Amino acid sequence: MALGMIALFLAPPVAAADSPVRENAKSADEKPADPESVQPKFIWGILIKFAASKAFDIFFQWAAEKMFQGMSFSSMLPRAAAVSAPGAASLAPARKGGVTPIIPNVTEKAPTAPLSVENGKENYQGVMLALLVLQPDGETLAVRPLSAGFKSGEKFRIRLGSTFEGELSLDNIDPQGKRSRLYPADAGQIVKIKSGVPVILPLEKDSFFQFDQDAGEEKLLVTLRDSRAQGDAVARTMVHRQENDQGTGLLQEVVAGKFAAIAESIALKHRQ
Repeated sequence: MALGMIALFLAPPVAAADSPVRENAKSADEKPADPESVQPKFIWGILIKFAASKAFDIFFQWAAEKMFQGMSFSSMLPRAAAVSAPGAASLAPARKGGVTPIIPNVTEKAPTAPLSVENGKENYQGVMLALLVLQPDGETLAVRPLSAGFKSGEKFRIRLGSTFEGELSLDNIDPQGKRSRLYPADAGQIVKIKSGVPVILPLEKDSFFQFDQDAGEEKLLVTLRDSRAQGDAVARTMVHRQENDQGTGLLQEVVAGKFAAIAESIALKHRQ
């Protein structure tokens, strides 16, 4: 089934195996914290040594411990290991009457406001994404950041994890600027995901996305919103983007009464 310049591909399963965990890369734009300011706190559901000035370092630590164990850009994963945890996500009807539009508003600058937790609520919410690209042997997957390039015919899956429960959709913008729904293919559906649980897209077992046809710059539009992010409750703050050796991180600052609404248009270099 063709989806813009990307097609959905089904393939047979292969037995799984484990991969070693690599240490996180640190954010280059953030200064080390004073050791006296570091203290353990529950953040996004896990106990983390907390340094108020290091929002992305803490987020990447959360992703490493909760979402992406055994994954780094240099690692190769067994094909059958690329599956969602049971109950991690499901297809569901989109909200009737439409939703409040989210305009991509992303910066690669480090967030300036420190990460804080008050009354059990974090002032940042985020999503971590990585590409899993099927290798020529048909049995392993290479982990890549979203900024990495592709060659025509390569098959890939998307692994993601969110700090909040939300509704997700993926759109494809081809080199000619044509936008089409990538996943779910039915525009009347969304993917419901849980917080802190790894998700592999497509959800269908042993399925892949595949680059086809003409080379050029494709764009992957990732939209993830808290189900409560409607009308005046939509967070309009900047979404900060950084990458480490496990994937691409997107963080948005949220305040009381506002809920995360993340939309990121990511360029994917498509080569012959």
